[in-house]
Amino acid sequence: MSEHIPHSPEHEKQPQHHEAAEHLEHAKHEKAPEAFEHERQDMLEQAQKTIEKEAVSQHELPIEEKHEVPNKQFVGDELRAMSINRTMSRTRKKLSKPEQSLSKVVHQPVVDGLSRAGEKTIARPSGLLAGGICALIGSSIMLYMSKHYGFRYNLFVFIALFVGGFVLGLLLELVFRVGRRSKVSS
Repeated sequence: MSEHIPHSPEHEKQPQHHEAAEHLEHAKHEKAPEAFEHERQDMLEQAQKTIEKEAVSQHELPIEEKHEVPNKQFVGDELRAMSINRTMSRTRKKLSKPEQSLSKVVHQPVVDGLSRAGEKTIARPSGLLAGGICALIGSSIMLYMSKHYGFRYNLFVFIALFVGGFVLGLLLELVFRVGRRSKVSS
């Protein structure tokens, strides 16, 4: 059985290479090794010259215009949103009904946006919580005392109690974080 090579434009270029290879084979058998080596060097030099003529520097190549690529971020954002929604629904199935409704409220885009803005500022949740509790309890006590003993309530007390509680909350958060890190490292 004989196999035939299909005729294509690519195969038309190959006979030149085959002819050169056949020529080298015949030269190898007919000529002395030194003559063959000399002919091989000549062919290499010719090939290098041809390459140098046809080679184009990267600086000479025309710069292609940048084509407008469709917004890939949209696809990424869409996929990310779908992934978040699936994760949230799987997680909510494990929660009780009141926790599910709270989760739906807390994870609304508006609330989430406000939370992300707040996390980048100094408004630390621990400081706000401690400041609010101190201001509420301290102001309640001061209001009761002002009514009971008859002096005038000063609104600056509320602000001072809130700031003091905020600082206390930040310090407590710092202590808990340092304590947690020391437990993990030991």
